Amino acid sequence: MRALYEIDQEILDCVDLETGEILDVEKLDALQMERETKLEGVALWVKDLKAEADAVKAEADKLTARKQALDNKITSLKMWLLMALDGAKLKTPRCNVYYTHNQRVKVDDEEKLISFLKNTTVPDEFLRFREPELRKDEIKKALKEGVRIPGAELEETESVVIK
Repeated sequence: MRALYEIDQEILDCVDLETGEILDVEKLDALQMERETKLEGVALWVKDLKAEADAVKAEADKLTARKQALDNKITSLKMWLLMALDGAKLKTPRCNVYYTHNQRVKVDDEEKLISFLKNTTVPDEFLRFREPELRKDEIKKALKEGVRIPGAELEETESVVIK
């Protein structure tokens, strides 16, 4: 099958560029049909790839939900073991259950803690400072309403829709 640029060139060759006269009407019709068939094929390919991508996403969502359910079951069973063993160890040829002691920070009132840290000489290592993020949807809304925002403007773009 020929490339689209080859078909387009042959279509141009069917027309006298100086006079605009069509040199071979039958050939021109056949080339235009071939061009349309090729373009349709690419559009159908895009639709097929989109359907496959949607199916993959749906399967990934199912697997994510399944993983979450399994993780929840693991947590539940570990809690059951914790209560059933009541601090005792369990060692068999097939498994070994024991306890580790960990420490973690429990924050009862986050606002109170942040306020305290900001108003003391505590080092900044206790706080995380994030860079501000642009909310482009709000900027777009403001620009559409006529607000001038330096460094931002509405840009027209085109996208291909295939259904």
